[in-house]
Amino acid sequence: MFADRLCSLSDEDLIQQYYHTRNRQAFREIFRRYKEPLFRYCAQMDLARCNLLMENFWLSLLSEPPLLERQQLKNWLYIRVNRLLKSGCTEVVGETDPQQDPLQNAFEQSDMLKALQQLPCRQRNIFLLYNQCGLSLATVADIERISLAECRQELADGGKSLEFNLHGSARKPWVSSVTLAKQAAAAEALAKEQEQEQTQTVKPRFTWGLRWAEKSLKPSSSETSKPSVEIAQA
Repeated sequence: MFADRLCSLSDEDLIQQYYHTRNRQAFREIFRRYKEPLFRYCAQMDLARCNLLMENFWLSLLSEPPLLERQQLKNWLYIRVNRLLKSGCTEVVGETDPQQDPLQNAFEQSDMLKALQQLPCRQRNIFLLYNQCGLSLATVADIERISLAECRQELADGGKSLEFNLHGSARKPWVSSVTLAKQAAAAEALAKEQEQEQTQTVKPRFTWGLRWAEKSLKPSSSETSKPSVEIAQA
């Protein structure tokens, strides 16, 4: 009954209960919920250190749980793991294990994982946190300490690079030289035909308006032959 009740609690309620009571069952429930997604994220960011890093991370959380204040536990966990990844080996006790055969084989056999590894570190981190881990773009921008607009652009660039790494550039259909020559001749004939149609349909410019204006402004022959009233009176 008690385990069932823990399963119904939110992440924040679980960590709060563990903080105040050190109830190991509450910690186990948190570990059950996040052990796999956190490990996948860590492995795709740093395959060589992921086992040891995650081991130290969970031991640290077990001994020093956070007291969250209006913060989601999910965000806190990924922020903490991201900080460990970026800090190098300073917060990881022990030596890295060079034997990563199962994980290495999984990476080598997956085109998606290999394509992700080719992305720059920041783009890979943004892509994973947003698409795989389910963090909001604003939270990802805060983690990377960049603006929201820059984070959105990095996400778009990472998606395009990932698509290129997976499928390469878009392939154009193969066309023989004979077909290309026919297409060029047809295009040239169409251009000439359109040019002839334009020359035939071009209408002359109407100048009747100008001629009417000139005639209306010029005095008539009868008006020019007769002297004006002022001249007659003079």
